Amino acid sequence: MAHGILMGEICRRTGCTPRTIRHYETEGLLAPSSFTSGGRRVYGEDIVSVVDTAQVLRRIGYSLKDIRSILLLTKSENTKDRRLTRKLRKTLSFSIFQIQSEIDLLTGARGRIAGLLEKTKGCEDCSAPDCAPCSKLKDLRTLGLLASKKVRKSAGRRE
Repeated sequence: MAHGILMGEICRRTGCTPRTIRHYETEGLLAPSSFTSGGRRVYGEDIVSVVDTAQVLRRIGYSLKDIRSILLLTKSENTKDRRLTRKLRKTLSFSIFQIQSEIDLLTGARGRIAGLLEKTKGCEDCSAPDCAPCSKLKDLRTLGLLASKKVRKSAGRRE
């Protein structure tokens, strides 16, 4: 058997599915380094890091095309081309912005959910025959998750 990591092990380490690995392969994000005698894909030792990176970048809103470009920049052996370094730094700076936007969105949602739980903690013991007149019903049924306009505008936007 060829040395490296089989797809099942990659999935176990990264939490993704074989379908995702094959999709990333089709999109040019990764490629097997060899195949077993039975035709199974064998990947290099760095593949877990590549898949983890792709998953994080997808989570913060990058397209597969953008991820492919980022991965190509990180693998470039042209260390004399400062444009590549500047481009990678600019991309990573935007990643920080995207991550912070996601943190802000989730922090706001967490606060609203905690507030909603506190506001409605007496609902389970309520003896009213119908919840319709209760002002808490609307908030509870919509989960009170309407993000502030500022957070919604900044989340997911690429510039």
